[in-house]
Amino acid sequence: MKHTHYLLISVLLLMGCSQPSSEIPASAEVQKIDRYLQEVVARHHIPGLTVAATRNDTVVYSRAFGFRNIDKQEPMKTNNIFHWASVSKTFVGMAILQLAEKGKINLDEKLITYLPYFKQKDKAYKDITIRTILNHTSGISDVEDYEWEHPQNDDGAPERYVRGLANDAMLFEPGTDFSYSNTAYEILGVVIATVSGMSFEEYIRQNILIPLKMNQTSFIYPEIPDSLRVSGHIWNGRPQVSKVYPYNRIHAPSSTLNSNVLEMTHYAMANLNRGVFNDVRILSDSSYHTMWTNSIHLADKPTIGVSWFTDKHRGMTTIMHSGGDTGFRSFLLLVPEKNISVAVVCNYELGYTSDMALGVLDLLVGQEPDLVRLPIGFAFAEKMLAEGLDSAKGFYQKTGKDTVQRKYYSWPDNGFTHAAYLLFNAEKLPEAIELLKFNLELNPNSAPGNGHLGIGYAKSGNKEQARRYLQRALEIDATNSYFKEELQKLN
Repeated sequence: MKHTHYLLISVLLLMGCSQPSSEIPASAEVQKIDRYLQEVVARHHIPGLTVAATRNDTVVYSRAFGFRNIDKQEPMKTNNIFHWASVSKTFVGMAILQLAEKGKINLDEKLITYLPYFKQKDKAYKDITIRTILNHTSGISDVEDYEWEHPQNDDGAPERYVRGLANDAMLFEPGTDFSYSNTAYEILGVVIATVSGMSFEEYIRQNILIPLKMNQTSFIYPEIPDSLRVSGHIWNGRPQVSKVYPYNRIHAPSSTLNSNVLEMTHYAMANLNRGVFNDVRILSDSSYHTMWTNSIHLADKPTIGVSWFTDKHRGMTTIMHSGGDTGFRSFLLLVPEKNISVAVVCNYELGYTSDMALGVLDLLVGQEPDLVRLPIGFAFAEKMLAEGLDSAKGFYQKTGKDTVQRKYYSWPDNGFTHAAYLLFNAEKLPEAIELLKFNLELNPNSAPGNGHLGIGYAKSGNKEQARRYLQRALEIDATNSYFKEELQKLN
């Protein structure tokens, strides 16, 4: 019955995604992008997707694929509003630079100047600056539990959350390393509220959303009309509607941007025009040097200015930010030298939005896009859940030898561990452990392979096997602090 239901869902997804809703007339360029995205959506069983692209202040592509909710079979539209997750942080960066232009914030001033009550266990917290928060070199640890199921949405929640960080340990001294921190951005939201005299959400509305005519966009999810809302979808062997929507006011600055791709084109064009949209300026041209110039110089770490990450794609400089929370994935891509932007957002935690955005960019500049590959571990897991372990192993061996089929999957980043952890969340412990056991068969001397299998056994209550594999992992890599902590918990 599970296999039959999965096949039915797959057929419905293919039917729903085979004809994207049309917004832009179907030029040859648009048709190429349509075909590319249709293939990705169908092959990856993506419940719903919206995409928009701009070139030279014109929206050249906007399409919706699939469903708002696969159970209700509601067709997706380009004005449907999604959770954009960490793309929210770019709005925080813009707000901080606006306040810096007004002399209300200095990027190199200490955080405690603006929030005197802020504390951490380590004395080094006194050296945290606004800039080190913006580029994730503050040393502040990350969020462990977003509490989407139990949100705190009162006016005092953000400051209460920041005050509650006093007993947290720092990861390193500010400026000495890089570690992505959502917690640090929640703190910046309170800084914005403190120096502006209005809530974080209201500041963003008045100073960014209204000037950019982003009238349906909000950081407050209850404001979104039911008719525009989109359900998130998790993976538990197939797409499934998530029971929770990721909204909690204490995480607004890092995560709770709710918008559609059409309004996000306004934001994208404002940034490509270095602060101007429809003759309205919201940020000075000079601030973009700060925003898009790499502000950290640490070996083997990402390049980042203020909130935005920078990279290269086929020789082009790209400015970008991704987002991912329960049931949603997003990606906003800017290419200033080509005056192009691409916005991709989907209601599925296995939506590879960054790959899709780069594929659309390739088509816009006349290049052939790379395939969007699914980690082979997920395909293995889906086959195992539908047909059994032996069938999955046969599929793996056959696919690995088939040069045509092999190219549709990623093998070095095989995804077995990620798939197993999602199955843990779906309360499918035996299946998750089988995945991790097969992964270890493929890589018997892998520290992560041994360690994650050990954690799997710990979750199942088999402490003897858990210790065995965690100890083996530490024999291979004694520096892995995560596995050390897990072993200490068992002991």
